Amino acid sequence: MLTGCCDTAEDFPTEILAGTSLIADIVADLTDASVSTYTLLPSSSCPSQFDMKAGDIKRLQQAGLILLHPWQLQLANITRSLDAAKAPGNRVRVVEVPGNWMLPEAQTAAVTALAAIVSDLHPDKQHVFHERAEARRKAIMETAARARGIIPEAAAANHVTLCNEMQAPFVQWLGFDVADTYARPEDWSVAEAERLVALGKERGATLIIDNLQSGGLRMSATLARDIGAVNVVLSNFPNGFPGTPTWEAAFMENINRVKEALARIPTP
Repeated sequence: MLTGCCDTAEDFPTEILAGTSLIADIVADLTDASVSTYTLLPSSSCPSQFDMKAGDIKRLQQAGLILLHPWQLQLANITRSLDAAKAPGNRVRVVEVPGNWMLPEAQTAAVTALAAIVSDLHPDKQHVFHERAEARRKAIMETAARARGIIPEAAAANHVTLCNEMQAPFVQWLGFDVADTYARPEDWSVAEAERLVALGKERGATLIIDNLQSGGLRMSATLARDIGAVNVVLSNFPNGFPGTPTWEAAFMENINRVKEALARIPTP
């Protein structure tokens, strides 16, 4: 985590640039209407493959606070944009929470980390941020419990899946048997496609679970057809699908998509 960007509570930034909608959603919950949040990464795009716009560079220059995931500092499009904007290092904070933030446990850890960051910048409102963080953590775990009621782990364990590597943590959290994962379809060779089909048939895979942001969704649909499995596409970010502006909405959309896919699996 880099140094703070504000010396006093009066300097608390009124515009925060969030690396993803995962960060923006939490910040919006912790702060109030006086703080505007702009999301750098389009929620339906692959993080490493979207083109930054001139307007993004300008926002990087003007933002009072820039919040990024650690993995975003490994992306050339992000580092080039930070260099082009000449964004001062003391305005950049890295939210050091590993793992997939769509999982409830990682989401609660992210809430705690971001509450600490905004509290550091605005110490006189620390109690407000912590109260809001506690309320959000409670809501997250309630949402997770609701999801378990919709898709019990014991039921998920009866199904073998092949899934996009970006969705593997979520699929495993649900309790599915993941036979193997696959990369972005553009990285597949003919041999890899044939291997996945053979493995899916051998293991009796019933679900092929793809990731919206990875693109190339026709490939997973074809894979499902060749195996005789059901294809479902999930999102790794809020706002990836219409009507999912928050983590909770995106998480439950994924849950409901999996539920609907399970209902489409033919009974033996």
